[in-house]
Amino acid sequence: MEQRVRKLREERRRRYFVRGVAFAVASGICYGLYTGFLTLAETQGVWGEWFAGGPWGGGRPALSAFTVTFALAALAAGINDLFSGVWSLAVCAKNRQLGDLAKTVRTKPGLVMVLCAAIGGPFATIAYIVGLNAATAAGNPGVIVPIAALNCAIGAVLGRVLFKQDLSAHKVAGILVCLVAAALIGGTSFASMGPEALTGCLFAFLAAFGWGFEGCVAGFGTVLIDYRIGIAIRQASAGILELLVMFPLLAAMGGEAGSVLDLAGAALASPTVLVFVVSGFFAMPAFSFWYKGNSMCGTALGMACNGMYAFWGPFFIWVIMGVLGIGGMPESYPPLSPAQWIGALIMVAGIFCIAVNPVKLLRASKEEE
Repeated sequence: MEQRVRKLREERRRRYFVRGVAFAVASGICYGLYTGFLTLAETQGVWGEWFAGGPWGGGRPALSAFTVTFALAALAAGINDLFSGVWSLAVCAKNRQLGDLAKTVRTKPGLVMVLCAAIGGPFATIAYIVGLNAATAAGNPGVIVPIAALNCAIGAVLGRVLFKQDLSAHKVAGILVCLVAAALIGGTSFASMGPEALTGCLFAFLAAFGWGFEGCVAGFGTVLIDYRIGIAIRQASAGILELLVMFPLLAAMGGEAGSVLDLAGAALASPTVLVFVVSGFFAMPAFSFWYKGNSMCGTALGMACNGMYAFWGPFFIWVIMGVLGIGGMPESYPPLSPAQWIGALIMVAGIFCIAVNPVKLLRASKEEE
């Protein structure tokens, strides 16, 4: 009887672990879809007019280069994250968690999630979109996605520096593999695309740093908060900070302080806003499934499965803007060159090496045989 109970418990643990891995993998896929639709949104409607550098809105003068580069990135990040927050609140309402959400915001873990939003939103997400836009201008938006996926490697290093976490040999090896992959992707990009690619890769690295730091800080908050409540706090806070703080500030720095309401109004009135609704929808599970998967299969393996967006991001940019032709690109539209695809796959291997000790994994598989 005792052996039967032990067997049932082991089977239950195994199913729970497999479900956690499935959540983590799904988070990476959703991140790829979020990236694809966000890239599409910024090539359509009034956004296309802004990035083209000409007059917009019936003859208004062209925006300054600083505004186009930074303020519009903050506006896009804010709209996307705000819609993601609305979707997250709808999920909480469906599960009758709005009361718990209101109570959680006032607690220490809730404030930690707001801090995560400040790091991952106004800093990391805006840097990510600046990188996407720079790479899009160079004709290859997908190239920066694997660079942003370095957040797993950076998180491991920051965990060691800030919290004295273990950094064993297999993690160091995985970090080195990721850096080699990043150098391959970045070097190939610069050779074929020019300085715009270097700018995109630089800001993608800053995004990776921000998300890596967020991952370290989020460890405390997400252990104590239901993942649906956590993502609602994170996304709503990020959207508010980006729209009400960073966007007006960056627009003022670009000499467009008087156009803040006009720019926001034009973005929200454009039919393209529906694409942001879709990108926000996928941004919600991209983060919430990551939180959920980490709690079920472990943070290291969860981050590794999520880090597969190094592949999924360029893949869905190609599908949405090339194969489906929604973005007006030809079917042959390449998000990555063959060498860069190889670099993305090497990056995924490096992320898994950081998360899982290959020697122990092989040893365990041999013992099962």
